[in-house]
Amino acid sequence: MLIRPAHPADAALLPAIETSAGVLFRSVPGLEWIADDDVLPEATHLRLIAQQTVWVAQSESGRLCGFLDAERFGDELHIWELAVDAGHQRMGIGKQLVGAACQHAVALNLSGVTLTTFRDLPWNAPWYAGLGFLPEDVLPDSRLAGVLQDEAGHGLPAQRRVAMRWPAPGVARQAK
Repeated sequence: MLIRPAHPADAALLPAIETSAGVLFRSVPGLEWIADDDVLPEATHLRLIAQQTVWVAQSESGRLCGFLDAERFGDELHIWELAVDAGHQRMGIGKQLVGAACQHAVALNLSGVTLTTFRDLPWNAPWYAGLGFLPEDVLPDSRLAGVLQDEAGHGLPAQRRVAMRWPAPGVARQAK
């Protein structure tokens, strides 16, 4: 599996991957609606690709089967979306995509990588914890608190969400 930076031509293919990945939510009581919810629009992918913060997983046949969208905020990289199509899940592709984002953060000397996710789903917070992400204390005026609030406004149950942070090795954490 080749993990590479996304190209503008890839943007049109990413919504279908996200839709396929979302099918997993059909098995989660109370979250089934996510499988049919809107996905990130192509324009959002293009904006983030222009910032060089989108990575894709490409099979040997050339087919894209996963992606990670991120965005830089100050000295952190924030993961907005990680999706691997249903036919390629549980093969380590997500781990490789997250690894690419973390390597990017280290190369830019950023303090870490952040994200928000479900705290109780095995393929969410527990999975990210296995990659070194830690639950983040979210202050009311922090950027991550705003992300969580926006998510709740879009119907995600706030009590099931958590912000997490991967601290880049060798970078001293600054007070926020």
